[in-house]
Amino acid sequence: MSEIQSQKLYEPRRALIAGVASIVTVTILIVIKTVAYMAGGSTGILAALIDSGADAAGSLMNLLAIHISMKPADSHHRHGHGKVEGLAALFQAALIGGSAAYLLYEAGNKIFHPVEIESYGFGMIAMVLSVIMSGVLVIIQHSALKHAPSLAVEADQAHYGADIAVNIAVLGALALQAAGAPTWIDPAVAFLVGLWLCRTAWIVLGGGVDMLLDREVSDEVREQILHCVRTNTDVHGVHDLRTRMVGMSLNISFDIEVNADLTLRDAHAIAHKVEGCLLRDFPNAEIMIHVDPEGEIEDARHSPIGLRPMT
Repeated sequence: MSEIQSQKLYEPRRALIAGVASIVTVTILIVIKTVAYMAGGSTGILAALIDSGADAAGSLMNLLAIHISMKPADSHHRHGHGKVEGLAALFQAALIGGSAAYLLYEAGNKIFHPVEIESYGFGMIAMVLSVIMSGVLVIIQHSALKHAPSLAVEADQAHYGADIAVNIAVLGALALQAAGAPTWIDPAVAFLVGLWLCRTAWIVLGGGVDMLLDREVSDEVREQILHCVRTNTDVHGVHDLRTRMVGMSLNISFDIEVNADLTLRDAHAIAHKVEGCLLRDFPNAEIMIHVDPEGEIEDARHSPIGLRPMT
């Protein structure tokens, strides 16, 4: 899962724009690479084409996930629908992994039974166009993530970022063979692409599992949250900070200690100020603050479930 940073402007619809841009881009890339593969028969271009095919299915799934994750909470989903992005990441990881397995098989076979490439020119042009288009898309996705920390967009960005390296590698292999290099160069590069896709699938899988299992955000972000709380001089202690990402929403909960002699209204006002400070840095956050009298921090939430008294 990517690092969550302070966001002065939260615009979740940017994730939808990035999702649409992904689908438009990959559709064009599939057409270009299909024509290039049919014209030349390069295993490297086949690798890039399979990669783009996986991208297309993943991007469609991600766009649907982003749309669902933006739905407000309802009576059956009181925490919203954000975790659908974690499920989408698992789907995309499986798709990328399956594509990688097929590519490894095809490339491994052609390393031992190489096929002469019929045409190099159009294939090289196709790879150059692919690098440029993937680069533009990654920039769009990077901009979207600054305002909408979507796991689905992050997974797409990881894959299209890998595409740039893949396309450059295929371009290099085509150039080498056009210059007279051995015929096994092309399938060897395709095999390396397959290994790279395996790595990408693992990274995307990790992000999905982290979200579904409520992994804590980074220590840096947790420290930033605590710093914001501690700047309020009326807060005499903070403990039990818990964080998780649910789609594009950052869930934060913690306890603060305040003067035990304060009225309920005054204690609430302190919690409200703390909440306001956090929302300035994390406008995508859902915040739960529990107020304790100073020095009295024991409650059921801090005890192992098996040791809680029966009530």
